[in-house]
Amino acid sequence: LYDAVYFCNLALENIETIERNETNHIDWDNVKGSALFYRAQTFLHTVWIYSKTYDESTAKEDYGIVLRTASDFNVTSVRATVQQTYDKIISDFVDATTLLPSIPQSVTRPSKAAAYAYLARTYMSMREYDSAYKYADLSLQIKSDLMDYNNENDVSINSRIPFKEFNSEVIFQKIINLYYSNIYPSIERIDTILFNSYIDNDLRKVAFFRQLAPGNCFKGSYAGSSSKLFTGMATDEVFLMRAECEARLNNKEAALKDLNTLMGKRWKAGFFIPFTATTAEDALNLILAERRKELIFRGLRWMDIKRLNKEGANITLTRLMDGKQYTLSPNDKRYALPLPL
Repeated sequence: LYDAVYFCNLALENIETIERNETNHIDWDNVKGSALFYRAQTFLHTVWIYSKTYDESTAKEDYGIVLRTASDFNVTSVRATVQQTYDKIISDFVDATTLLPSIPQSVTRPSKAAAYAYLARTYMSMREYDSAYKYADLSLQIKSDLMDYNNENDVSINSRIPFKEFNSEVIFQKIINLYYSNIYPSIERIDTILFNSYIDNDLRKVAFFRQLAPGNCFKGSYAGSSSKLFTGMATDEVFLMRAECEARLNNKEAALKDLNTLMGKRWKAGFFIPFTATTAEDALNLILAERRKELIFRGLRWMDIKRLNKEGANITLTRLMDGKQYTLSPNDKRYALPLPL
């Protein structure tokens, strides 16, 4: 993680030695904005792993991460608080939005749409849903494409690699290679309760999974590969973020509209019945259930468990290994991993 931060800092330092002028200002802004974006993104992923969940009442005391903002490795590392960490992440992303193009030359590069979406993701992890709504909405104003899983030009639903790399939903491409990982598709198996939560008319049940005895394995990565997982940003996540925020802000109809816009593209044609809810809380529960099913293997569930348990979701992780049961209780301190020596 800090290798990436080092390169960002090096770029930020050296871009200031180059005069910004009428000839180079677009490229100059893109370099600086990209470095800010990558640094913020890396800090965000790091704080999710090594720090407690953001809590406004304790964030100024809780341990955050080391905020390396210079390339000189002789400078002593000092651990910031959670509040200082999130403040820096937000300021870097906000600064990036003023520099980056709305749509990039390639989705492998940062953009304004991506920075807005990552700000929404940041605020979601902080449980500041009014700000998360603001930035999810700004991102969708720039890019809101959704694939129709019924359309073979969008999704080869029965294929072992159903999704194209750089498909139309991708806002920012980021992948991890699983070749030597224990969650490589030929090794891992999907939890049966999760798998059975997809009904037969839900095309994600076919697009995301294939049978591999015993059970089923995941094949639905937006990375366009069976050995890589997509952990970047796509419009389906942004729709779900905006919908969740709308429900939490008591705007039930808007929340259901966003949810149904997405789900209508996921179900078998002619079988989708739009979701309804009596209250905003009912709508929220529907959205959270679909978020769980839509965004699997995106690198988001750990953060979701941490933030939702702060909301009283009471999600308990249990694993049985060699006849012994291991449990991670809600809000356990072990949700913040110790820093490597």
